[in-house]
Amino acid sequence: MDTGLAARTTFPPAPGPWSWLRRELSLTARMMADNSVVSIPPPVLFTAAACAYAGTDGAATALHLATSTVLFTLYLYVFDTVNQARSAEEDQANKPYRPIPSGLVHPSGLLRRFWCAMPLYTILGWALGVLEWTLLWQAVIISIYLLARPRDYLWAKPIAMLLGTIAQLAAAWQLVTPLDAAGWKWVLTISIVFNLPLRFEDVRDIEGDRRIGRRTLPLITGHWPVRIWFAAVLIGLPFALYFLLFAPSPTSTTATAICTLIIALMSWTAATHSLVRHTVRADRITYQLYCLTYAAALASGIALL
Repeated sequence: MDTGLAARTTFPPAPGPWSWLRRELSLTARMMADNSVVSIPPPVLFTAAACAYAGTDGAATALHLATSTVLFTLYLYVFDTVNQARSAEEDQANKPYRPIPSGLVHPSGLLRRFWCAMPLYTILGWALGVLEWTLLWQAVIISIYLLARPRDYLWAKPIAMLLGTIAQLAAAWQLVTPLDAAGWKWVLTISIVFNLPLRFEDVRDIEGDRRIGRRTLPLITGHWPVRIWFAAVLIGLPFALYFLLFAPSPTSTTATAICTLIIALMSWTAATHSLVRHTVRADRITYQLYCLTYAAALASGIALL
């Protein structure tokens, strides 16, 4: 879907390869700014946790972390290109700094980047031994952004994000060592627990969703029930992680207590912020606090696995 701004914008030909590269990096930075906190550091930290679990040496760990960073940068790139190519009108209201509302690219340009990046992502997944998880993520984003109808968003988005989180964490672990019972326990527990409050993401995007006629939970019930649910889940989150993952850990009780305390402080801060601050900017900060809590939970695996 094109926007008036994007439709009226013309781009002069780049004078050289370095100018093209600078423009492409600028476009990519704008495109990936919102989701990079939740899509790149958390799985890389989980790869580090898998290294600690497998007892890899320093050189092998550094290599795993480097390949993990590349893999999950592509994971986010394919998501953001197709997502933003299909949400130009929504982004005009909610995120005008993104490439299409900013006039840096047309929706068709992002779709071309998407289809160019998809085979690269597939090949990298195959080369790193995580092909099944890259294919799962590709199936998810094609289904939700190219095949699903706007009215399907209400039920399809939660399923897609749960499967996407499983694909993310399973790949992060399998880059290092095969998924065993311990790995699956962390992957499934973290994926389920952190997807329960994720509908808060729609609170910050109400205006754009209303503009394009998308049915989201905040538009159906109002924002307060979603805020209360989000806060309630985040209040209980440290207890769930403690009993399901942290307490059974073979490490010291001191490490377990420290990790639980950090998660509690972060999740309870996000919960409080969601209830007392209601502006669009505040809701985006709340969402980023949630993303940082997700990263901290995965980082706990470095000490506890």
